[in-house]
Amino acid sequence: MISRREILSALGAIPAASVLTPGTLYAQAAAKFPRRLLGRTGRQVVPLALGGQASLQWTKPGIDPADIIVRAVQLGLNYLDTANAYGPSQMNYGEAFRRLHLTPADNAYDKAARERLFLATKTGRRLALDPAGSGTTAVDDLKRSLTQIFGDGKGFIPEGAYLDSIQVHNLTTLDQVNQIYEGLADRGSKRPERIGALAALLDFRDGTNYTGLNPDQRHWVRHIGLTGHQSSPVLMSAIRRDNQNIFDTLLVALNANDKLCSSHQNNVLPLAVARGLGVIAMKVFADGAYYGKQPRFSRTPDDVILSVGKQEATAYSDLVRYTVSLPGVSCAIIGTGHIDREKPESCQMTANLAAALADMPSPLERERIEKDSAARHGAATNYFQEKSGLVQPTAVNTRRDGDRLIVEWNTALAGPQPIQSYQVKAGDKLLATLPYRPQLTEAPLTLLVPAAVVGDAPITVTASTAG
Repeated sequence: MISRREILSALGAIPAASVLTPGTLYAQAAAKFPRRLLGRTGRQVVPLALGGQASLQWTKPGIDPADIIVRAVQLGLNYLDTANAYGPSQMNYGEAFRRLHLTPADNAYDKAARERLFLATKTGRRLALDPAGSGTTAVDDLKRSLTQIFGDGKGFIPEGAYLDSIQVHNLTTLDQVNQIYEGLADRGSKRPERIGALAALLDFRDGTNYTGLNPDQRHWVRHIGLTGHQSSPVLMSAIRRDNQNIFDTLLVALNANDKLCSSHQNNVLPLAVARGLGVIAMKVFADGAYYGKQPRFSRTPDDVILSVGKQEATAYSDLVRYTVSLPGVSCAIIGTGHIDREKPESCQMTANLAAALADMPSPLERERIEKDSAARHGAATNYFQEKSGLVQPTAVNTRRDGDRLIVEWNTALAGPQPIQSYQVKAGDKLLATLPYRPQLTEAPLTLLVPAAVVGDAPITVTASTAG
């Protein structure tokens, strides 16, 4: 493993005024970087990724947002994040990609360099066709992303343009989950009046036109993902309903104060890993709340943090290392407010990259970081996250199958501690202790027991955090 000092030294040695084409410079920067598999996408990503907000969305005078993107590519970061909801972020990617010759209409288009990158954007639109609606749709957002990043920003999309991923953005309610799945079961049959985002995005992933929304059979998307800050149960519902394995990635808030809330790392993370999704972490610094910004989503350039950590806060390197060391995390997107090409130790991007490539903390050290973070900052940092403790299994039910009894239940939800096991009882009699496992689909978890053993006693299923 490369030491942090060696990483900073190597990054500082990369010339500030290098030619802008990625080629040799990218290879020089990334040659020794460890990579991680991004789930079933099959792609390998550097543990640190570039977030699409901070100065890419809220830009202070004197900062060149496109140069932040250029620098990320030069340094070897290969997962790049943006979203339709992020104001000028996608347009800034367009400018950066022109400088880097990563747009297909460019006579000097560097196709190989483009293919090394994993570019992900997002749509906050739940529907792709809604006769009663008057706003934009998920398909409108897809086209907007492509024209802003690769075209003229006014509708032109060059041949050969594509997104590595488009993600259904910020799911917060079960109603939204229902909306994105509308019409999916009808693909290939009669076109429904309303079509959810997933059915249409599949057409643009596969080059098909089952929805009638992709008449030119464009193949503009390689993968589809989902994102969320607030609710593990909502994200878990969306994943469990996915019986076609549409979702390839999950972008979810994960930081050292996660366990003070309705913990994503103890709930949706194990499910996503079990289903083969590549997991991208976000909100490593709680959108600046760790460093003095009010605990709310950023609104103006004044909300963007420009320093490399703060002395009175939990060490930035600990926060980065904590998140990227969580089992199942492929990479973490971190927004960049400020880069410094001359002094890598003063540059947010190089400092965070060095931390992400350093030795990972053990579970014991992660516990130390959690305690430090909780004592210094508290759960209020994670303003974007639901707050609740252990929630016991729901929908406990029994049904007979001959001389056996089938016990069914829906998953419990963990609080600060992960669930270790389920105890199934008939009255006071323990029937079984089962190791915890994620509920992979909408089908309930089950246990078969002899009916004679149960008798008339009521059945209970209890989740336990005890080892």
